[in-house]
Amino acid sequence: MTSPSTPSSARDASLRDDIQVLRAIAVLWVLLYHAQIPAASGGYLGVDIFFVISGYLITGLIQRSLQRGGFSFLAFYGRRARRLLPAAYAVLGATLLAVPWALNRTEQLDFVAQLLGSLGFASNLVLWHQTGYFQGASDHKPLLHFWSLALEEQYYLVLPALLAFSAARWRVAIAVGVTIASLALLAWWQPRDASAAFYLLPTRAWELGLGSIGALLSHALVGSATMQRALRWIAWPAGALLLIVPAQPTWFGAAHPGPAAMIVCVATLALLLRSSAPLSRPWMPMVRIGDWSYALYLVHWPLLAFLHNAWVGLKADPAALMAWRIGAVALAVPLAWALHRLVEKPAKQALTGGRGALVLGSGTLLLAAGAVVLTLHRPAPGAVDFVELRKPNYGLSANCDAEEPFDGRAVCRTRPGARWMVWGDSYAMHLVPGLVRVASDRGLVQATKSSCGPFPGLTPVRAELGRGNTFASPWIEQCAEFNASVLSWLARHPEVDTVVLSSLLSQYLDEAKYELQPTGKDVSARIRGGDAMRAALLEDLSQTIRKLRAMGKKVMVVAPPPSAGFDIAGCLERKQAGRWTLGAPAGCAIDVADDAQRRAAEHRFIDELARSDRRLPVMRFEPLLCDGQRCQVERDGVPLYRDQGHLSREGSILLMPAVMSEVTGETLMAMLD
Repeated sequence: MTSPSTPSSARDASLRDDIQVLRAIAVLWVLLYHAQIPAASGGYLGVDIFFVISGYLITGLIQRSLQRGGFSFLAFYGRRARRLLPAAYAVLGATLLAVPWALNRTEQLDFVAQLLGSLGFASNLVLWHQTGYFQGASDHKPLLHFWSLALEEQYYLVLPALLAFSAARWRVAIAVGVTIASLALLAWWQPRDASAAFYLLPTRAWELGLGSIGALLSHALVGSATMQRALRWIAWPAGALLLIVPAQPTWFGAAHPGPAAMIVCVATLALLLRSSAPLSRPWMPMVRIGDWSYALYLVHWPLLAFLHNAWVGLKADPAALMAWRIGAVALAVPLAWALHRLVEKPAKQALTGGRGALVLGSGTLLLAAGAVVLTLHRPAPGAVDFVELRKPNYGLSANCDAEEPFDGRAVCRTRPGARWMVWGDSYAMHLVPGLVRVASDRGLVQATKSSCGPFPGLTPVRAELGRGNTFASPWIEQCAEFNASVLSWLARHPEVDTVVLSSLLSQYLDEAKYELQPTGKDVSARIRGGDAMRAALLEDLSQTIRKLRAMGKKVMVVAPPPSAGFDIAGCLERKQAGRWTLGAPAGCAIDVADDAQRRAAEHRFIDELARSDRRLPVMRFEPLLCDGQRCQVERDGVPLYRDQGHLSREGSILLMPAVMSEVTGETLMAMLD
């Protein structure tokens, strides 16, 4: 630490206690967010704080080396490796050893990809590809947090060359140009692909770029009395913003990175640029937390991810999960202290030169070999292959999860001239393997789009989501266009004489999360409130059925099957493998009362639909699966579900013929003529 009379700047930034306090604030927000503490709903912004600090410190380090004329790429990357890899490899190794006992097989294979991505500083790319409707939950991924480390290192693969091969007078302009270009790309890309805009360097580089600009300007700013007075004046407001914005991020919009991220990044930069003096004793605990911040960040998330994998049911007191999360975060503190003291600090001095390269290289090879060994594991003979069973059930093809208007492509038909169609969202997709058996030589055509039910006049909307997300623009318009194209296609294909409609329904009826956007109308016409949404949906479906009948089509509706508030297939796999499991009901079965409560709106809608049209066959799974208390999730040893509500392919094949037989013989025979 510099003496009180010496102003700090980027040249001695690594010793500044105020920066350690900023690191402490950042990591504490992240920990509180991951523990799902209600007052920390924007704690993810701690990562944005880290990005600005990192850009400031590392750019300052490069700038000082360049000014001395002693910058070396080899020395720079060697220092980065000694700083980051030992602690990271210790956590990766410990996590790898725990994974066979903590994760199910599908999650193990995802972990292998995450581990190899972490070793190659590409885990953000891996995790980007592991996002999606049918992908595993992000809070089940033990190496999820490595995405930010990968993104930083990608930035530092580019930054040193940009600075080293440019004249000193152009460096600030280059940093400003990169930052502005990244912000512009974010504004363009986020509405089109919010996941890519979150994970990828081109749309996050502006946060590190702000730190780089600060480092390149810091000497001039520290020497300006006027600027320092201004920075001292805004220090308290800036610090307040770092405490307020992560607590209430929705005040600034739902998109991330968005206005909230911009506010905390600029506030962080203002505090970094302020000349600092030694902090008083009350700040020392925060300084110590800042010292351990990297270790805390590394250690806490695998503990929470293992807990989330183990917690597969809802039978236990919901408050118990919060207690377990808080316990996991508390356990992370002594583990982080040990990691910092026993690995992170000693490695900086010990792993130098050839010895350091040998140790770190050997660690990389050992971890990669461990990933290969984990990949080669196969289920025991006779055991259910849950990897296959839990694969997404897209129906005839993944290409039938439409991204464009429906065109009846060949891959989404069992044969030319198919006479049956299934139309709906992913809860129509999962019926397809069974419907193929039922339709038999009549043929089946699949018209499906995830989350987009067969309701041409209405589209579900989540107002708090930013552009680029499902249930926000442009998805809203795409869903409406898809449904209109299905109706148009059916009008041109009279050979299709039977249409099966199905949907999850929740996205159209859950008034707490969704609104309904009438097709062709503006935002002011949105429908809100459970009764109004249910009435509008019933009217829209009735109109669609009338249009289909006017085309000469027979119509039937398949209600969504009973569902659980947990991953049924994951629960069954953990039970079969003897893995640590929390909160699971006996046999991983669905509790009838719980299903009735969670899906009360859906059950009421199906009841009203059946009463409103006595000619309409409405098929349900409950008579086949449920008694008064529980619903089966296995039949003849075959798991019927692939997640909390979608049928597995085998489940669809087993159940659909039986469900169809529930239709009265006369009605069914008329449809099958």
